[in-house]
Amino acid sequence: MCGILFASHPNGSSSWITARGRKMPRKSIGILLGIYFLSALAFTLFRVFSNPLFARLDALTLGEAIGGALLLFVGAGLLPFLGWALYRFRPQYAWRTMASWAFIGIALAYFMEVGARLERDVQVTVLSKNLVLSGSKLSCLDSEHASKFRTEIGITEREISLYCGCVSEALAASATPDELTYIVTNGQAPQAIQERAAELGRPCKILLGRTKM
Repeated sequence: MCGILFASHPNGSSSWITARGRKMPRKSIGILLGIYFLSALAFTLFRVFSNPLFARLDALTLGEAIGGALLLFVGAGLLPFLGWALYRFRPQYAWRTMASWAFIGIALAYFMEVGARLERDVQVTVLSKNLVLSGSKLSCLDSEHASKFRTEIGITEREISLYCGCVSEALAASATPDELTYIVTNGQAPQAIQERAAELGRPCKILLGRTKM
């Protein structure tokens, strides 16, 4: 354990002493605090770059990353620091503070990442489904408006709008998580979704007042 050290005496005997009785130099404390903050900053930057919605690193994004690092750094060290204050910041208790700071920081970073991933998944799902709905409906409207058969049998604009809305909703509901992530990353639907359009739109044809196009 890090709290126990082995010491040898000049007479040849040996004994165990605890780290609690040894003073941690202020320089070591400063170095550890610097490492903790840089670790927190690296963690927040990782969250920024791993986000599928990330576009570019600007001043606002960098400021949010630094703010998140400070929040993690201070939040993890608050309780250990208050505990150390009860001992009037005696150097022999500094190792407890540093160890607790690191442990709480790791645990806090883990739960922050879990929460961020859940929130990001919701954002990706909502955004990508909206893209599928708008993109597929516009494509369907263009296709129907270009159809000569539509004008020959007198299909109304309302029927076309209902039909294309039905097709786009069916496509959005059929998209897998990987396909949704692809849509957000590339700004367009993958080929697999486009190929399913005709099959998924078949039940919607009744809205056009006909059984086949």
